[in-house]
Amino acid sequence: MPFSDGTYEMDAAPNCAICNAPAYPECPCEAERLQIAVKQAEQRAMDERMAEIRDWVINHARQHILNAFDRLTSTRKQAHSSYLASLPNYEVYMRYSGHPPIHPMYIAQLQTQIAEAHAELKRGIDADWRASVLRYPEILDYFYGLIELRLPDDRSPRVVEPPFAAAGYADRGYADPSRLSVEKKKKKRRDREGSIPPERHTALHRIMRGPPPVPTPPIQHEAYPRPPGSYF
Repeated sequence: MPFSDGTYEMDAAPNCAICNAPAYPECPCEAERLQIAVKQAEQRAMDERMAEIRDWVINHARQHILNAFDRLTSTRKQAHSSYLASLPNYEVYMRYSGHPPIHPMYIAQLQTQIAEAHAELKRGIDADWRASVLRYPEILDYFYGLIELRLPDDRSPRVVEPPFAAAGYADRGYADPSRLSVEKKKKKRRDREGSIPPERHTALHRIMRGPPPVPTPPIQHEAYPRPPGSYF
């Protein structure tokens, strides 16, 4: 679109930073590479911390499960011992190590009762262990819920002025005198219209939008290979 003096506004929307395709139609390369960079940054920042958190949660959950199981089996074993002590001839049976001076019929009957009590105790212990282990999801959720993860305040100086922005965001490396007059006219026009610079709006939209539904990474032939984990 021409200005009143006959000059034309230059299309300053940046090309794709990955494959240098024009801004229109939008190229999916930047969004795809941003997703890769985010995953890599998450791994660098969170993998070690998440491993520490995971170990802490598992250790506490496992100890709680074992404590709960011990309480259940302790009660069950006490009931088992009380039942055996109540059986006729059990005391003398144990005193003579299974060979008491009583009629064999009573010994056989007592041995049957003891075997049934032991089998019932084993079934009960298995049930107690199963009941304890099945509580893992609930207990894991509880201990994970105790972990505190806080985002920094958006007004924090470390957020507003990170180290890499200490020099400011203004790019002073491309001050071409031949473009100053055109840029000044464009700035005056934007100030009159009160709008966001189109090139900045386009670049912001490309950064903020999500990844494309079907990723199609560009095929490039590079003279030099990129180092592993690089963004561009």
